[in-house]
Amino acid sequence: MALEKLAILGAGAIGSTIGAYLTRAGRDITLIDMWPAHVEAMKRGGLRVTAQDETFAVNVKAAHLADVGAHRNQYDAVFLAVKSYDSVWAASFIEPHLKPSGVLVSVQNGINEDRLAPVVGYTRTIGCVVTFGAGLYEPGHVTRTSSSARPSFTLGELNGMMTPRVQELVTLLGPAGPSHATTNLWGERWAKLTVNCMANALAGITGMNNAEMREHPEVFGVTVEIAGEALTVAQTLGVQVEPVGAIPAQAYLDGRRGVGLEDLRALWVERGKSVGAGRPSLLQDILKGRRTEVDYLNGYVARKGREVGVPTPINEAIVAVTRHLEAGDLAQSPANLQLLRRYL
Repeated sequence: MALEKLAILGAGAIGSTIGAYLTRAGRDITLIDMWPAHVEAMKRGGLRVTAQDETFAVNVKAAHLADVGAHRNQYDAVFLAVKSYDSVWAASFIEPHLKPSGVLVSVQNGINEDRLAPVVGYTRTIGCVVTFGAGLYEPGHVTRTSSSARPSFTLGELNGMMTPRVQELVTLLGPAGPSHATTNLWGERWAKLTVNCMANALAGITGMNNAEMREHPEVFGVTVEIAGEALTVAQTLGVQVEPVGAIPAQAYLDGRRGVGLEDLRALWVERGKSVGAGRPSLLQDILKGRRTEVDYLNGYVARKGREVGVPTPINEAIVAVTRHLEAGDLAQSPANLQLLRRYL
């Protein structure tokens, strides 16, 4: 298929980063977003990108949600970069603007493909696991917090087939970061979900960024518990989980039983260096006073655990504490790591 006319629905940190790099590479891509100030800033002055290795600005096509119907565009591919809780309405909104052969590519946190496919069609849904970090704190300016050389995208069909359109998407996303295709989308999704359940949740609860969490003496032990629960649920569901942040999934399962903990800790610290010192998205949401995605991260693990009879007390505790943060009943603090124990 020819991927000529493209769109990003949800031009937040990840969506804006993808849109900026693909625009610079000469792609016809429209950035659609709900934040009026951000859209207007992009229309007036383009989009500025601050990365570790460069800073650049590019004139982008930007559109408000209300502009989409008026433009009547039909897209070959739409990259969905909205929050997980906005997935279904966003897919319903954009479906009429997908060409019959067009695809909706989820570049979201969480596992949302099973909710998107009934809306746009299973044959028009593709998963994309994003593994770079970014932040958006002011209109028209996005910061890429991890190295541009870091693996950035893993794309796959829901049925595990290796198809020409996935390979074309891999090529298309190349200018935005190293990309590859997989025949194990669900294994990649659960690996990224596990990372998000560890890093996003704990950053939100403690207020620490990625680098600060690696240095805190209590964080590692909690991450091993979180990962152990998530990976046990995935295994029970029959998923073969890919490496979790470049660390074999089995290392976390062993570590939860007290086997090889020091080796795991060393790997965890070393692999974390490539992540950078950025703020995970859940921390960004709390700082902005926004609803978080915790129900679609740690909450998803807890729901799936209940379905298959696997206890997930630490993930359930994280959901409970995060809800108190969202409600303003609790302040972010490393001391909240101890508070988690009250829910176990």
